[in-house]
Amino acid sequence: MSVMQHAWLGNYEVSSTTCTGLTFARHSHDECVIGANLVGEEKVWLDRREFDAGPGSITVYHPGQIQGGGAADGAPWQFVSLYATADQLAADLGLVHLEFDRSQCFQPDLAQRLADAVKGALSSDALVRERYEEALVLLLAEVVKLSGVRLPASTTTGKHMITRAQELLAAHLHESLPLDHLGDQLGLSKFHLLRAFQKETGLSPRQWAMQLRTLPVII
Repeated sequence: MSVMQHAWLGNYEVSSTTCTGLTFARHSHDECVIGANLVGEEKVWLDRREFDAGPGSITVYHPGQIQGGGAADGAPWQFVSLYATADQLAADLGLVHLEFDRSQCFQPDLAQRLADAVKGALSSDALVRERYEEALVLLLAEVVKLSGVRLPASTTTGKHMITRAQELLAAHLHESLPLDHLGDQLGLSKFHLLRAFQKETGLSPRQWAMQLRTLPVII
């Protein structure tokens, strides 16, 4: 038996799966695949080698890598997955090129936070999905760092750039302004936009816009 929730969040495809004894034939994906295992032992076959991914494990696969495996017959298994093109993931994190040095890390806390963010991204509420998109971008930065990718140093983002971001958010106050659009307007990756905005204001762009919406109107 298998229960899977699946959705698109901007350019990310996310899913949450709860199952028993599920296995996958050897296959490949055109995208980067990032998975977090919450319950059960996954037997992984990846490019002619095998390893176990238990609860708390995070796995990352390059596009085109041959993979397969799954849980033993009758064994419970719960995991979340995220799919994104290598170019998109690199752009969102401010990288020119993305290549993982290792396929697995054991980080139970990060795995749980990633799972929570994916599940939030599956919400039917657009505002909830928007909040978890921000969380996913920041968590993905942590995942790729653990996989051996060096993120670029923090960009020097002047106060005027954050002021411009606030102006754009205020101009679109009664509609959702996607992170992609805001980043494109400012020439920043999603990760650098979130990090710079939070450093300057103490809030994410979404939180700042929500706070502005709740301010009383003075006549």
